[in-house]
Amino acid sequence: MRELDSGEDEAIPANIVGRLIAGDDHPLKIWREYRKLTQEALGNEAGVGKSYISQIEAGSKTGSAKVLKALAEALQVDMDDLLVE
Repeated sequence: MRELDSGEDEAIPANIVGRLIAGDDHPLKIWREYRKLTQEALGNEAGVGKSYISQIEAGSKTGSAKVLKALAEALQVDMDDLLVE
């Protein structure tokens, strides 16, 4: 609770957790939508093209470690949160 109160951590809504667990969508898409960002806005924040984000979300590209790190920082999540299991 201390981390929540201090802003070090956040409570994630159950519907977001459910989507992440279900695995129907790429975690990048789920976090991007949760943060209310378009692919273009996220790309601008992370220094990545929106088409590259689209390809990662579609599963046709995996994304380099450098790109995933930049996207994770822009989304304020751990890089592991963007990996498909």
